Amino acid sequence: MTDSRNLDFLRSVAVLLVLFDHLFMAAGLADRYPFVWSMGHLGVLMFFVHTSLVLMLSLERSEEKSSGHLFRDFYIRRAFRIYPLSIACVVLVSAFGVPQTPGIAPAHRGAAVILASLFLVQNLAGQLSVISPMWSLPLEIQMYAVLPFLFIFAKRHSVKGLLKVWCAAIVMGLIFDWVLGMNLVRGVGRLDILAYVPCFVAGIISYRLSKNRIPTISWVLWPVALAAIVVVYVSWQALFPGSSSNPFPPYRGWFVCAILGGIIPYFREVTPTWLRTASHYVAKYSFGIYLGQVPALWIAFTFLPQSAGALRWIVSILLLAFIAVVGYHLIEQPGMLLGKLMVDRSKGRKPRVATLVAGA
Repeated sequence: MTDSRNLDFLRSVAVLLVLFDHLFMAAGLADRYPFVWSMGHLGVLMFFVHTSLVLMLSLERSEEKSSGHLFRDFYIRRAFRIYPLSIACVVLVSAFGVPQTPGIAPAHRGAAVILASLFLVQNLAGQLSVISPMWSLPLEIQMYAVLPFLFIFAKRHSVKGLLKVWCAAIVMGLIFDWVLGMNLVRGVGRLDILAYVPCFVAGIISYRLSKNRIPTISWVLWPVALAAIVVVYVSWQALFPGSSSNPFPPYRGWFVCAILGGIIPYFREVTPTWLRTASHYVAKYSFGIYLGQVPALWIAFTFLPQSAGALRWIVSILLLAFIAVVGYHLIEQPGMLLGKLMVDRSKGRKPRVATLVAGA
């Protein structure tokens, strides 16, 4: 699974669900078709499962090459993986007055909002994100702090042990949701990471399940399975809507993430070249797609006339592709290479640039 096209496909589906949500918001159609809100939220939850699984695999590779600094190397790599592009995004959208969410008017951002987004601590600081998709990044950063510990635990314990961790995370999540709903503790909403820990743990369980497992289910059913998960979650939300204060009850996300994490290791790799290639490139540029969608949609839907119709959608997608590709090659990839260089120098090695690029 270290170079899995199935995981590329999962990441592609996740980012496209979020993009679909924001496309409808930019076009003013989200209120008419509220199911897109659920699809966007589910896309983020899929990211959480995917992230923890991929980082478990990354930690496994690092452990094989490590000189005893597994934790330090992990934190350095992740910092240089996520911060350069997110910082560039914060600076640019703040400078150009890009709205926080597609379809709304630009608003002035105070210093507190900008600083919180620069450091990716919006939830802990009780501040809005400069653009709405960035709400999930602090949660990932906070999970990075404990993922190496969970990796060590997963290496030493069976799936049953991880299920106990998952159950403990659910108990904490339920307590958090109850306290938040009852408004018993002021500021408890800043600990919203507790509502998503079970989603990350589902990815860790998936990693443990993948050990010594031989995939037996045809790749054809992999897209079908993901589509079924989307239908189940969206239907659940539509038939039993959450409250205005809690539109996405967390236990629903825990359920679908558990299903997703549990089935990933059992599917054979997708085989069609076109699907493998498409998934690879969408996954490769997914972080840029995730952060660049609001600026791209704002430009297309603000500066093109309403009569443009479908042209707005086409221009926004083309502009987003441009932003994602340029952002990756000018900021994201150099940041990853710098992180690798720092890790390797700390080990007394001086890798060639070609080697670094190959490992990006």
